[in-house]
Amino acid sequence: MPKYLYYSLLFCFSLLAVLPAKAQSALLTPVAAPLPADTLRLTLGEAEQRFLNTNFALLAQKFNITAQQAQEVQAQLFDNPEISVERNAYNPYNHRFFETNEDRKQWVATYQQLILLGGKRRKNVEYQRIGTEIEGHNFNDLVRTLQYELRSNFVRLYYDQQTLGVYQRQRAALQRTLTIYQAQLDRGNVALKEVVRLKAALFSLESERKELTNDISEYQATLNLLLGNRPPRILLPVLPANPATTLRLESLPLAQALEIARASRPDLRAAEATTRQEQQNLRVQKALAVPDLTIGGIYDFNGAVGKNYTGLTVGVPLPLFNRNQGNIRSAEAQIQASEQALNQQATEVETEVAEAYAKAAEAERLAASFPPAYFTDFDQLLEGVLTSYQRKAIGTLEFLDFLESYKDNMVQLNDARAERLNAFENLNQRLGQRVFTW
Repeated sequence: MPKYLYYSLLFCFSLLAVLPAKAQSALLTPVAAPLPADTLRLTLGEAEQRFLNTNFALLAQKFNITAQQAQEVQAQLFDNPEISVERNAYNPYNHRFFETNEDRKQWVATYQQLILLGGKRRKNVEYQRIGTEIEGHNFNDLVRTLQYELRSNFVRLYYDQQTLGVYQRQRAALQRTLTIYQAQLDRGNVALKEVVRLKAALFSLESERKELTNDISEYQATLNLLLGNRPPRILLPVLPANPATTLRLESLPLAQALEIARASRPDLRAAEATTRQEQQNLRVQKALAVPDLTIGGIYDFNGAVGKNYTGLTVGVPLPLFNRNQGNIRSAEAQIQASEQALNQQATEVETEVAEAYAKAAEAERLAASFPPAYFTDFDQLLEGVLTSYQRKAIGTLEFLDFLESYKDNMVQLNDARAERLNAFENLNQRLGQRVFTW
């Protein structure tokens, strides 16, 4: 078997291969172009800080909390008193308007105040307070969801940009090689099939690169939206070297992970608070069945019993027909519905955690199967191949076969690293708190 095929097969079987820094020679590295003026280089921590300060969805949700807090304040207010004044406008006996004669003019003033009974005000305040709590949980759940979207897209963008660099280096090498072979073809030194093969390889590489750049554009758009960038900017994520090495599942058994999720998931907390709010709503509806008391006073300037009459009024509705029966039954049904929704939400949380835990375990198992020391020989082999090419010990086509193998392995390497980070990020998101940090 030719040596270059042996090299290619070895690298195809490796899932993780790291190119040494000195191996990235000027032969494969194009000259770096200056960054556009609208380029933003930022770390994950900087991106999260921008996200919390400028994400429009989060800012809108904060106003929902403020609005609900205002409802809580409104529920604490007492009903306003009612004052009315009555004045005779026309005297039919002498045909005068707004009679001024002391014995014939008439005006009446009344004052009324509604007093809520049955604890309506107190119970409604508690109902609105739970509503504020629910909005707080909804805000935390939105942060949890969008933050995972931010971090996962950040990771994918970073590693896809690393992969794009691999494509760019290989494209530059192919283009230079094609130029050389085309010149040799014109001189009759090489066969046409060799040039056609190089053109086909370059076309295939360009097609793969196009798909990758489309993915990068989607990640860029998502991140710009999450960060609230107007206008959108070109983002260059910055990550530490191989951050996934600190991620270990052994410190968190699945049973403990489920307990953390039950205690931390804001969507589960919101479902629990919704059940409590429906129970409180039942108390409010039962309190509404209790008649309220209206007290007041009346002053009659020229009443039937004499001038300057003053009286006290007390009123209460008789609960003969409407005792709020329908609303009470509706509230009881809503409690049962919220309890079933809570059970559904708890089941979803446990299922999601178990699924995310299994994915993180598989990602960790795959990484543990290929420790860094496993690739020492491959690194040395890579050094030997690069040296052989630079010394013209192997031909250009053999070297291009090797580059294809190298590209495939680097793509798999970047995908594996991104998938491992995102597997643990997904587990963090399912747990409802950042248990695993890197």
